[in-house]
Amino acid sequence: MSQPHPQVQPANYAVPPEAAGWQKRYLTIGVLAAVATIVGLFMQSEQTMRGYLIGYMLWLGLSLGCLTLLMVQHLSGGLWGLSIRRVMEAGSRVLPLMLVLWIPLFLGRHYLYHWMTGEGVTENNSWYLNMPFWWIRQVIYFTVWLGLTYVLNKRSALQDEASATGHQPRFQLLSGIGIFLYALTISFAAVDWVMSLDPHWGSTIYGMIFMVGQGLSALSFCIIMLAVLTRYSPMREIIMAEQFHDIAKLMLAFVMLFAYFSFSQWLIIWAGNLPDEIGFYLARIRGGWGLIALVIIMFHFALPFALLLSRNLKRDGQKMIGLALLLMFMRLVDIYWYVVPNFAHARGHFYFSTWYLVAPIALGGLWLGYFFYNLQQRPILPAYEPQMPSLLHQGSHGH
Repeated sequence: MSQPHPQVQPANYAVPPEAAGWQKRYLTIGVLAAVATIVGLFMQSEQTMRGYLIGYMLWLGLSLGCLTLLMVQHLSGGLWGLSIRRVMEAGSRVLPLMLVLWIPLFLGRHYLYHWMTGEGVTENNSWYLNMPFWWIRQVIYFTVWLGLTYVLNKRSALQDEASATGHQPRFQLLSGIGIFLYALTISFAAVDWVMSLDPHWGSTIYGMIFMVGQGLSALSFCIIMLAVLTRYSPMREIIMAEQFHDIAKLMLAFVMLFAYFSFSQWLIIWAGNLPDEIGFYLARIRGGWGLIALVIIMFHFALPFALLLSRNLKRDGQKMIGLALLLMFMRLVDIYWYVVPNFAHARGHFYFSTWYLVAPIALGGLWLGYFFYNLQQRPILPAYEPQMPSLLHQGSHGH
């Protein structure tokens, strides 16, 4: 039977009051950048929509990454996930906002997806690239994601109430099914929203690259939030270096997975040397794009991999903030590298627009504003979670 720690009652697991200020700050940034983005739609519609797609894939990926890590934690257990559970839940509950923010992507779809006007549609891909089937897929994606988010968060909220003692909600079965559904839906969503920008090219490992990138984004964000929250009570007294160490080890695994999948895709296509496939990489290593590819190799894999080998770094949350921010920024760069060279004017010719930063900042500000709103709605730790006594004992023993 699970009981809250005698010295720290559930009412004391409050989110720091500073979170209200963080919410207001990022919401203000998001609204101002959103206004600028709307202006950009009238000035440079195509470039603004491409920037919007880049930002949307980054911040949607962060919500989905939080949802997936939440399910992984329910399946595997461990204090690493308990310490960031409410951060992951708050991040997953931004998905309703991402559904609303998908509407501009739909309205501006003709600036992005030329296949919707019949260009690039052949007998081989017409069964997939058609509007009725496209609409059905969009409904399935958001229904699955929002459904999993609703059920997991609703059940988790029960662990804030004393009535949950001895009657713990079951998460394992739903999480196991949910991870399978997530892997399936994000694989198709990555094809629909990014890979179909070039309807002539395809890759069977494409969705897995986005899956790993989303998990890495979520782990990086959770590291940042945990490091910030440990500056305040009660997290300062509870969270130990072990939690940072465990999450950082997962980050290292995801960094290696990202490199493995990315290299595997390149190696298979390059070895095959087929004109229809190899053009994807030729467009991304010529005319300045090769420098971006090198930056991704160095700062999305090589440097983080080398730094995460350090045990001392992995155990220091404050030092991990810089690396986590770097990885989140590199996710933006990686998505930019995948998206922009699909268009004729940038194929083999480096191109950058201010809107590729303004639109992601707008989406990020709105995402963070809603995230901090969600975070304030619940205690920062689930008081009646069966593993809570272990986490609290570790904290009190460490101090």
